[in-house]
Amino acid sequence: MIDERKIEILFATGIQVGVIKTLSELGLLEENISAKQAYAKYGERQVKEWRSKKWITGYPSGNNERAKYYFKRSELEIACRMLDGINLVTANKIKAIQQSISNHIKK
Repeated sequence: MIDERKIEILFATGIQVGVIKTLSELGLLEENISAKQAYAKYGERQVKEWRSKKWITGYPSGNNERAKYYFKRSELEIACRMLDGINLVTANKIKAIQQSISNHIKK
């Protein structure tokens, strides 16, 4: 079974995603981020990979002189955290954790 430290990291990652989403919805964190900013923060190769996997969407900016498209920060952060989770725990172990939690709740 998976150790408790990895479970703590998974829950902390989920909380981080929730905080980013909440701040964006409250207007306290700029939601739209240009492709150039996204490439600088997350890496161009990584952003393109997430886009090809359909984890994120490039939205047309409507202003081709400044930027052709932009991304939503919350989508980028979720994709980043998903990648962290996948690197931390395999899909089989995630299912085992879900089953364990489900069994614990039923008791």
